[in-house]
Parts: sequence; C-alpha cells; structure tokens
Amino acid sequence: MRIISIAAIAAALVSTPAVAAADPAAGLQALRELNLVVFDTLTTNGQEVEGRSFVGTLASANFTNFGIGNSSQGAAPSSFDVLSVVGNATGPFRLKAGYQNGANGIVGTTARIGGNVGEMDFNTTGGVNGALVAGGNLTSSFNVNNNSVRYGGTAVGGLNGAVKDASLAAGGANDVAAALQVQMGSLQANLTGLSNLLAAMPSLATITSTATALDYSGATKGFAVFTMTEAAFENQNANFDTLFSGMPSGVTTIINVLGADLVEQGNLNSKLLNQAVIWNFNEAQSLSLKGFHGSVLAPNASVSNSSALEGSIVARNFTLNGEIHLGTYNGSGSFLTPPSGVPEPGTWAMLLTGMGALGLAARRRRDRQAVAA
Repeated sequence: MRIISIAAIAAALVSTPAVAAADPAAGLQALRELNLVVFDTLTTNGQEVEGRSFVGTLASANFTNFGIGNSSQGAAPSSFDVLSVVGNATGPFRLKAGYQNGANGIVGTTARIGGNVGEMDFNTTGGVNGALVAGGNLTSSFNVNNNSVRYGGTAVGGLNGAVKDASLAAGGANDVAAALQVQMGSLQANLTGLSNLLAAMPSLATITSTATALDYSGATKGFAVFTMTEAAFENQNANFDTLFSGMPSGVTTIINVLGADLVEQGNLNSKLLNQAVIWNFNEAQSLSLKGFHGSVLAPNASVSNSSALEGSIVARNFTLNGEIHLGTYNGSGSFLTPPSGVPEPGTWAMLLTGMGALGLAARRRRDRQAVAA
C-alpha cells in the first residue's frame, strides 16, 4: 500500500491553485465601506445615495446624486470610489465631490464606469474637484469645467476638456470594465456567502409579533440571532422599534426574515439601529420597503423603497424611490469566529505545510546521520 506523506499533501496544497470561495468576513467589511451594492441594475429617479455605491448598470433619471453625506454616522475608510458601475451608466446623474460626510470627512471624488456614460454633472464644493474614469463612450455633452474626465472609447462633439485614454477601453492595459467585473464578482460571492452564513445560524427565538421586546438573555459573544416570519414582517400594524427597546449596547442583532415576496407595511424609525442591526432577507426574490433602519442584505432580491433607507443596502436589482442615507454597518464581526478549536480552511493549509516542513527537516537529519555513520 502506498502511503502518502503529510509533506506530499502539503506540497499539493501549495502547488494547486486555490478555488475561489465566498469570504463572509470580506462581505461584512463591504457592508462597512459601501452604502449601496446592486449586483445587476440600479434604476433611479432623482433622490440621492450617500456614501459609496457599487452597481452592475445604472439607469438614472433626474440627476440622482451620488456621494453626498450629511450624517455624523459615516462609512469606514475605503479604497472604493464614490460610484462604481461595471457596465453602462445611462441617463443623467450627479457626482457630489468634496461634500463632507458630517464629521467623517469626504467619502471620495471619483466615478468609475466600465461602459458608456450618458449625461452627468459635477457638483463640487470646498475647492475639491471630481473625476470621471470611463472605459467606454461619452454619449452626451456635459460640463467638465475644472474636473477630470478620461474615457477609453469615443466622445460626442462639444465635450470640452475630456481626455481620451485608449488604455481604459476593453482589452486595454487599464481596462476599467474588466477590473470592475473582478471586484463585482468578489462582492457578489462574499455578500451572498455572508447572507447564507447568517441564515444558517441558530436562532434565539422566532418573531411572530412586534408587540414585545426581543429577549437578549441568550445572547453570547456580542451578537444575537432571531428569525422573523413573513406575517410578522408584513403586518400593517407592526412597530419594529418595540423589538429593540431592550437591545444591549454593543450587541449586533441579526434578523433572518422568512419569505420570498415581501412588502413592509409597518414602521421602523429608530436611528439607533442603523449600524448595529443586519436584516437578512436570504429567501427574498422581491422586497418592497418604506422607510427602514439597519443594514438590508437581500442578495437575490429585486428591492424598491418609497422612503429613506438608513444603512447599508445589498440587492440584486434596486429601484430607488427614496434616499439612501449613511451610516454603514459598524457592528461586531464576532459571529464570524469559527467554533473554538476548529481551524479555518486557510489555517489547515498552513498547519499541513508546517507539519510537512518539520517532517522534511527530520528526514534530512536522519539522512545526514546515516551518511556520517
């Protein structure tokens, strides 16, 4: 019988390319850094999105604002741009550059579009200029003024101040769309993985009514998980604020909401929830929200809102009929910690590699001793 050594296993692990997998911890970090993530299409009609947005395609109307921040609840420092669009950005939109996010500074100054760009507008303040980097064509004329505009394709006449850079186009050395596609692939895998992980976590209780406060007595390690029925979520008399009246300070609350087609009909008004509660709509295919507070994680759903949403939003498609406000998720990640004594997958590879190295070193010592004898 052939015996495969630990060293051989370790060597195979090291030499075999890693298979891309969801990283829920990276997904949670994305909730901290991004105010809106839409895997497919973001459709807007005016309104505004504070913080940073990362979307597949943008269908905008009435100069939707991106990047303005007016809340003391901010977003984590990030390398993400104010607006990232993997494909085309059609219709008029506005980049707000230099606007302070309350006491948290400026969230960024750049819109990065992989495809074509329709009409846009720069709205700057404080002497800070904005920037547009586009891989495709500029299909409408707009005012560049002192802002920076670079594009990889073609530009309509009368667009003064824009600079063509062929390296930004598809297949170029600085292919904008290709880079954004890679980022979007990671975001979708990681945020979907986070949603799946939360949905599988043991629940302290099932919420069938919002009439009484949640019982946090079973909460450990700084987080509490609850399940909410579809009927409780859609009750027109629901007062969601009551649920959190006894929420301990510093505890992250995770609500796994059941149901495929959901319509919010109750009320949720507490801004204390914005950065400490994750509403996980793992089963949802469609989700209609009024005003809502806390992070909304709905990676498989087409989501719409009719009033302001406060917190990080993740959706497959999104129709914006109300503003999206900061702040982004700012709670603990303690629920991501693996059970005590169980190494994470990456740790297994490191352990095996280390054991293999020790075994190889011991064998070489034996070989040297044999030669010396």
